[in-house]
Amino acid sequence: MKLQLSINQIFKLIRTNGADKTYIIEGPMGSGKSSITKLFDSNTYNVVTVDCTQWDVGDVQIPSVDKERRIVEFLPNVLLVGDGTKPMVINLDEIGKASRPVQNALLPVMLERRVGAVPLPPGSIVFGATNLGAEGVGDLFQAHSCNRVSFIEMRNPTADEWVEWGLHNQVHEAMLAWAKEEQDKLFGTFKDYDKPEDFPYGFHPRDKRRSFVSPRSLYLASIELREDRRAAVNDPDITLAAIAGNIGPRAAFDLMAFVELADKLPAWALIANTPDKAPVPDNPAAIMMTVFRAVMRTEEDTLDNVMIYVKRLPKEVQCVFATSLLRNRSKTWAVLNASFTEWIRMNHWVMK
Repeated sequence: MKLQLSINQIFKLIRTNGADKTYIIEGPMGSGKSSITKLFDSNTYNVVTVDCTQWDVGDVQIPSVDKERRIVEFLPNVLLVGDGTKPMVINLDEIGKASRPVQNALLPVMLERRVGAVPLPPGSIVFGATNLGAEGVGDLFQAHSCNRVSFIEMRNPTADEWVEWGLHNQVHEAMLAWAKEEQDKLFGTFKDYDKPEDFPYGFHPRDKRRSFVSPRSLYLASIELREDRRAAVNDPDITLAAIAGNIGPRAAFDLMAFVELADKLPAWALIANTPDKAPVPDNPAAIMMTVFRAVMRTEEDTLDNVMIYVKRLPKEVQCVFATSLLRNRSKTWAVLNASFTEWIRMNHWVMK
């Protein structure tokens, strides 16, 4: 059993108990804490994210003077109370970096589900997200506040989790293959390494790297690798510099070695049109890139040919292709393809 939870485990926890208690999600920089809100159904909830570092006390509520009645009422920010038609899901992002007055002003929101005298809609969920205190980036809470909420640590995704996400989000196949190859360096945390030099890519508080690897920065770097973007700039130095700006120079140079390999993969048109003749790479990393490319590019009218090609690859790689395609929510039509379902029937034992 582990105390660090995945993003899906934390979502399940917040969805179940978040209307009755407040969770503060701590996690490494760029691990996807703020993305938890994207997992909630916007048809059921009014989902908002508040950047607490940008707020002042007046952003929570402002006074309104009723001269006739000689009273002052406080009007809440609509971001916090919504229009009353649906329960709220409020992510108080970077709550640990908010000023002390803003934290105090938001305490009734977190603890009592109200903004001043105005209650949130019934069933509303409030949680916070912040960085690990050990990262030393200014995330602080008062003791009496800590005792009223539940702190939950979110771990980085594993390489397999991030690759599966990347297949749905246009992450370049070279980046996905590199993620699998260097997973310990890319998805670990500084807490596992006393010496910064033993953790060369990621954030380490003893070596203040301006650019470093995180799940977030890997995605941002991958934007530079998209074929249309690389063709538009048409300059490898520009691409390298831009990638280094996200993940650091050392990681950028190592990644580009995979990109050079990806550029030598068999053309997709050969795989889609002449699968029995298209060349099969002999390099394990190149084979994985080819599979990731196939998962992203296969369409309903090319799956038969792609299956012919995939069957020429090592069995474990065939399994990666089949499993990844089954998990791709945008390609559910694959289960209706006779060639694909036949492969599943004959090889289900490999996928267990």
